Amino acid sequence: MMDEEFTSHDDDDSVSNDTAGLDAATSRSMTVNDVAGSDDQPEPVEQSQAAPDEPFEPKPSESDPAEPGDDTAPISGLTSLDAATARSMTVADDAGQTADDQPEPAEQSPAVPDEPSAPEPAEPTPRQAQRAATRATKQSLIAQAELIALTAPPATAAADMKALFERWKQAGRTTKSEDDALWARFNRAQDQLFTRLNLLREQRNSQLAEAARAKQSLIATAEEVCQRADLRQAAETMASLMAQWKAIGQARDDQQLWQRFKAAQDTLYQRRNEDRQTSQAGQVQAAATKRAIIAEVQGLVGSPDLRRANTELRDLRVRFRQAGYAGRDLNKKLSNQFDKACQEFNDWAHAEPGRRRETGQVTSYDRRARLVRLIEQTRADLTTAETTLKTTDSSGAKRSHGSSITVLLGQSGQYSSVAADAMRLKVQLADLEQQLSRLDAALGRD
Repeated sequence: MMDEEFTSHDDDDSVSNDTAGLDAATSRSMTVNDVAGSDDQPEPVEQSQAAPDEPFEPKPSESDPAEPGDDTAPISGLTSLDAATARSMTVADDAGQTADDQPEPAEQSPAVPDEPSAPEPAEPTPRQAQRAATRATKQSLIAQAELIALTAPPATAAADMKALFERWKQAGRTTKSEDDALWARFNRAQDQLFTRLNLLREQRNSQLAEAARAKQSLIATAEEVCQRADLRQAAETMASLMAQWKAIGQARDDQQLWQRFKAAQDTLYQRRNEDRQTSQAGQVQAAATKRAIIAEVQGLVGSPDLRRANTELRDLRVRFRQAGYAGRDLNKKLSNQFDKACQEFNDWAHAEPGRRRETGQVTSYDRRARLVRLIEQTRADLTTAETTLKTTDSSGAKRSHGSSITVLLGQSGQYSSVAADAMRLKVQLADLEQQLSRLDAALGRD
């Protein structure tokens, strides 16, 4: 618009110029303006008002000097067309300088339409607040019930679940649909708990029944052990049964089973206590008996009849075990002495046959063994004959026969025969003993 206004003024000042010259000046003015203010320059916000038309002034002559700083002054040597062009360029420079001085407007982002704001939530009613609190309480109770159903100890689980159920009844109500859903979850937790408890109860009953059968077997054994004669061995066996009883654990009707087992224990221990109370003198006698047996074992060393000596040693072992209890300390000491004597005899009996072979005394020892056996037999026969003589007399009087039978013997009957046999046995026994004495002297025995 400024270009058009300036162009209009130039047209008034140069009316006399031909149309062709004006068009050329206007074309050059537009070209200069395009260079000075390109399309990239933003249009100013406010446009300056067009200056009012100034009164026409005659052009100064070429001889008039131009005022300094006057941009409209004609330039010497230029035509009217060149003057118009110069003025147009001056105006364009001013317009360009004015456009450069103004700041470029900031780019504005496209306007975003305001989003509709969410309506503020309304305050819950007391009924809604009460339902929300009830819902939270029941959900907490459900979580606790599910935990109890899976992990609570069987001894307290049922009581804990019952306490939760009482709190559930006091929790209140929400809506019917919510209450039904929450109750279904709580009831499912209850069912899980009772299913687990029933399974554990069945397993426990099976274990109790098996334990009861095992304890009944121990009771039968204990009742047999408490009547054994060897109280020491019986006490050791009873202690082993007691250890097995403890390892089995609790059983069905455990108290009744224990009473039966304890009765067998009491019977054995009562027998043992009575034996100990009355065994003080028995312990002294047992100690004396064991000492005598030890001496007999020691006397077997050097026996001429090895076979007979070995037989006697076996008998002495049995007698030592049956001698009884000689007291805690003394009994162990005597046992060690007996074992030592037996070992000495075994060492001697192992070496004696070789010694006899080396000394050539095997025949003599065999003869001596036969003499000893013959002497023993003769003594037994003599004892029988003397016993018979004591039951009668030479006059044939009545004599008791050791029973309810009364025997009548005559002078010339059985008495004379028995008396003669007794005399013969006495002579034979004396002769055998003399032979044995001479043989022992030859063997170097006292």
